[in-house]
Amino acid sequence: MYIHHIALDCIHGSDFVMERPNGLIDYLFLYIQTPSTLVIDDRVYTITVPSAILINSNTPHKYFPTGLTYMDDYLHFAVKDKNTFMNELLFPLNVPVHISKDSLIHSILSHIQQEDTPSNKYSSRVTTHLIYILLIKVGEQWDIMQQKNTGLPHYNDLLSVRSQILNSPEKVWTVEELAEMAHLSHAYFQVMYKKAFGVTCITDVINTKIAQAKVLLTSTDLSVKQISQELSYNDVYHFIRQFKKSTGLTPGAFRKKLY
Repeated sequence: MYIHHIALDCIHGSDFVMERPNGLIDYLFLYIQTPSTLVIDDRVYTITVPSAILINSNTPHKYFPTGLTYMDDYLHFAVKDKNTFMNELLFPLNVPVHISKDSLIHSILSHIQQEDTPSNKYSSRVTTHLIYILLIKVGEQWDIMQQKNTGLPHYNDLLSVRSQILNSPEKVWTVEELAEMAHLSHAYFQVMYKKAFGVTCITDVINTKIAQAKVLLTSTDLSVKQISQELSYNDVYHFIRQFKKSTGLTPGAFRKKLY
C-alpha cells in the first residue's frame, strides 16, 4: 500500500464543504466525528454518531457539517492489487459504519501517521499492516451493526416493521398501526423497538422522511412544498421545522449548500 496523505483531527466551521465530482484516484478512508451529511453517488447519508467510511476510487462524493463544526481524520491510500484487496475487505465500500466510543480507530490512524516517514526503511511494511488492522477493526464494527440484538424476542417481526418504515417514506404511520403489524401491544412494541434499534419507531419514521427529502432536494426540481406533500406532511411549515431540527438547515438552505 502507498499512503498519499493522512491527517488527524481536522476541524472546520459550519461553512465547510468538500466536493469531489470525480472522486479521487485512490481510496479515501474517513473517520467522521461530528454530525454531518455525506453524499456518495447521489445517495445521501446523515451522520449522527462517529462513523467510518471507505470511499472507492473515482467515486463522486461530497460532505459537509450539519452543526457548527466538522471534524474528521482522513487517509488517502492506494493498493497494488485491487482484486485481492476487495476480496479481503470485511465491510462494504461507500457505506458509513457506526463506530463505538471504545473503538481504536483514531488510535490506529495516529500510529499510521507516526510511522509514515521516509526516514524509516520499514515504514511501508509497517503502515500496510496497520491499514489492514484499521480495516479489520472497522469490519468488527460492521459485524456489530449487523448482528446487534438479533437475539431479542420478536426481532424478526420488529425488523419487518422497520423495513416497511424505511422503504415507505411517503406513508403516514401511527404507533398503533406499527404495533399491530408486529403483533404486539402498543406499549410493549415501543419498548422492544427501541431495544432492538436504539431509536423509537416515530424517530425512524421522521428520519426516513428527512432522508428521502434530502434525496428529492438534491435530485429533483420539486419545490419544498411539493416535497412536503410527497412525504405526506399536511403542513409545509411542520416539514421545514422537522428538517431543520434534524439537519440544522432549512430545506432551501440545504439545497443551496449542495449546489
